[in-house]
Amino acid sequence: MLVDKIIQFENHFAELQAEVVEKPYGRIFYDRDNPLSYDSNHAYINEDFDGDLDLAINELIEFYRVIAITPRVYTFTRSKSNVGLFLEKKGFLKQIEDLSSYVQKNKKIIDRASTIDIRRLHISDEAELSHFGQELSEWGYKSLMKALSNKNFYLFGGYEGDVLVCMASLYKQGDISRINDVFTKSDKRGNSYGAQLINFITEFNDKTLHTVSYLYANNPIAINMYKKAGYEEVKEMVRGCYWVE
Repeated sequence: MLVDKIIQFENHFAELQAEVVEKPYGRIFYDRDNPLSYDSNHAYINEDFDGDLDLAINELIEFYRVIAITPRVYTFTRSKSNVGLFLEKKGFLKQIEDLSSYVQKNKKIIDRASTIDIRRLHISDEAELSHFGQELSEWGYKSLMKALSNKNFYLFGGYEGDVLVCMASLYKQGDISRINDVFTKSDKRGNSYGAQLINFITEFNDKTLHTVSYLYANNPIAINMYKKAGYEEVKEMVRGCYWVE
């Protein structure tokens, strides 16, 4: 089912922006150069792992402490996580999120005139992207730059003349893709650039990738825009973040 595919996608999403250590119980993601990014520095433990969970948790705690990063585990499930319950018993702190996720079940083009030139960005465009670094978080910008080296990651930039004014990304795994980093420079907002980016991605996805796209959104204005592009809310997924000081 689609929800199960998205859950699988989310559990492995960090491989886009982090180094990966494969373990019998799951995967350890880390990036020493970006320690502030929780998304780049956490472990994933299979919910159906039937081995020694105590040993697994002790191992990942030791791994992160050696590189001076807070030990952290993400869970992504339909409901309460058995791994999460075990981590709580081990003294991990927790934060549970009912994420507002939207899936493009019916692809539509938003009625907006095209006023910007949109093209794919690459690592060679770092000088232009650095201007966004002033408005994005430090860890978010570093994660974005690392992702650019992945062949299944597409970063699209919108240009007003020769000036990069907005961007959005698309990451593909199998027949699922996740939209991220939909961002317009603060002094250029209110020009429907976000809608134009979503239209571009909808057509690119439909003609080139042939995937089902999803994204996260909390801003009512953005949510309204996504609904116009055929995105529908999916409420069946819960993410847990567990960490130990």
